[in-house]
Amino acid sequence: MVLAVRDNGIGIDPSLLPHVFDLFIQGERSSDRAQGGLGLGLALVRSLTERHGGSVLARSAGRGQGSQFEVTLPHAQAAPCPANLGKVRPDSGATALNIMLVDDNEDAAQTLALFLEAHGHRVRVAYRGAAALELAAADAPQVLVLDIGLPDMDGHELARQLRARRATRDSTYIALTGYGRPEDRAQSRQAGFGHHLTKPVNPVELVDLIESLAALRAR
Repeated sequence: MVLAVRDNGIGIDPSLLPHVFDLFIQGERSSDRAQGGLGLGLALVRSLTERHGGSVLARSAGRGQGSQFEVTLPHAQAAPCPANLGKVRPDSGATALNIMLVDDNEDAAQTLALFLEAHGHRVRVAYRGAAALELAAADAPQVLVLDIGLPDMDGHELARQLRARRATRDSTYIALTGYGRPEDRAQSRQAGFGHHLTKPVNPVELVDLIESLAALRAR
């Protein structure tokens, strides 16, 4: 099955065309598009398509000539409904995890959540530290992915408060930050983070880390 989407927009420069599905790749923004994307959308499309045995292709005659994107998926054979259909698990076979993602960049948070959900994990998103504390009190997450630069409290303080609670004391904490110096990593460790990822975070790297944690819990 092939699904094609075509537009008559700004098109894609020939030099960019082979790389449009790579992470963090964006074309030049025009004056009427002051707000750019994150360079994650097409990478997400390719990731989800390939996980279903398909492929993606981009075509364009050049700038100002519009673009066409094609998604090719194999036909699926009907299969008997398994007894554990309601139990969502990652493709790796590891245990699905309850994850909380906290980031005030709503687009980035939602995109990362989609990546994690596509691998079978349950993901809740908060954009402020106070909201994260409320969500964690209602349902304690096993893994917390926290942006350090939150507007109401920094991620270090949020991690310390969550660590002080019995329900999230032994959860796994992953820091997201634009700073990756040794002193920044040391500060994260002191706040209780077990992992430190620098922005822009590679969604594949985050997924691999989450699934390694899931595999450890499954043992």
